[in-house]
Amino acid sequence: MNPQIKILHNIGNTIEIPNELESKASTYISDNVVSGVTSIPVDNTTDFSDTSTLLLLSSVGTENAEIVTSDSNTTKAFTTLATLMLHNRGDNVSEISWDQIVLSKCSTVDGTYIPLAPQTIFVTQQKTTFFDIAGTGTDYYKIQWKNSITGNLSDFSEAVSVASYPTNSVASIIYPVLKAMGISEDDNRITVPFCISAVNDARKFTAAKLYGIRQAWQQKFEHPIRVLAGRNYVDLPEDIDFSETDRSVLAARFIEGGLTYIDKKDWNRISCSTAGSKNSSLITIGDNTITLDNVGDFADNDSGVAYISTSIYTEEIEEIEYTGVDLITNQLTGVTGITRNIPAGTMVWSKPTISQPTYYTVFDEKLYFDKIIPNSMQGSNVYIDYYKKIDEIVNLSQELKEHYREMYKWYLRYAIKYRKDTSLSSKDTDLVKFEGLTLALFSNLYSGQNTIIIN
Repeated sequence: MNPQIKILHNIGNTIEIPNELESKASTYISDNVVSGVTSIPVDNTTDFSDTSTLLLLSSVGTENAEIVTSDSNTTKAFTTLATLMLHNRGDNVSEISWDQIVLSKCSTVDGTYIPLAPQTIFVTQQKTTFFDIAGTGTDYYKIQWKNSITGNLSDFSEAVSVASYPTNSVASIIYPVLKAMGISEDDNRITVPFCISAVNDARKFTAAKLYGIRQAWQQKFEHPIRVLAGRNYVDLPEDIDFSETDRSVLAARFIEGGLTYIDKKDWNRISCSTAGSKNSSLITIGDNTITLDNVGDFADNDSGVAYISTSIYTEEIEEIEYTGVDLITNQLTGVTGITRNIPAGTMVWSKPTISQPTYYTVFDEKLYFDKIIPNSMQGSNVYIDYYKKIDEIVNLSQELKEHYREMYKWYLRYAIKYRKDTSLSSKDTDLVKFEGLTLALFSNLYSGQNTIIIN
């Protein structure tokens, strides 16, 4: 979980943590229950753990919500510690992972955090509150969720402080809208996670309208990717915006020399060194046959030399000989020269050009070279300049780097109204305003980089 922690600074610090409880399984109370009982009748316990379990009775934010410990259960009932509250038939029963929050404090963001006393989660409220009377405006806090039965702790949250929300943060979009619309921070429908989701929707809508336009704040330059000898490609970064053409790749180069982009059509014409196939099963030392996905690129000769790509950076390209090609079984036969185990999926080349690449193209989530990487370049970096996809917003302190972020407020206003009334017209003034601003942005945005379209 990534809670949206809020800190108020007056006399000391007040830390407010939303009650976002993880639930493994849930059922319903099958009969009314008075306080002080140790058996909770339910519809079905089969999805719950059989060992000591934390149970949330009723729902977070209700007056009769409480957490109890269950040591055993039958199919239709839990045995628990004595309940404190009355519970009604139909109330929720959920198995939860945590029942306490541990708040840790430090005077610097990267220092050693000292835990304060654990706080049982305020399940009758939407948030759990800590009061740090000695807290200052420069203190930093992290939280962990704790299971009081097992003692297990979650990972630390991100560090937060009084000044955690910069002027271009998600909070600077959400809180002014909530205040202007009179939405209480305790509203159980218009929650911070809901608002963050709406801002994400607005960003995705805008990105779709600007599709193909390179946005400067998404640029990532001089990104290094290590190459493997015997391969003619590298995998593109996972956060690249578009991985099927060079739409998001601006440039690529080796320290030894630059690379020139060509489209796939020209790459097909000049890249005659890519004949070969991958082995379909493990090859072990001394094997005399190699099974490939397809031996068609070896069919013009009954014998010859093949070259096997490296799999790790300490290897060199394996040069082997074969005396036969079986077109039925997709095998090279009479193989000699296997000196290491070759994992399945490794490229086996037929008559490759092994030298420093000159050109590159992009398809299938990879950057392909026109030649095979030689042993002399094993482990070297290819540097690429590219544009990232938009980051998913997950917390209030994240920065929105796009300079037009203020227009998201109009979509958020619409989303809040739609949350309250799903019959709201698509002609709503706030939605129309947001769409108009998006159109104006599309008409006037300057990308700063040239895009070349090749027919």
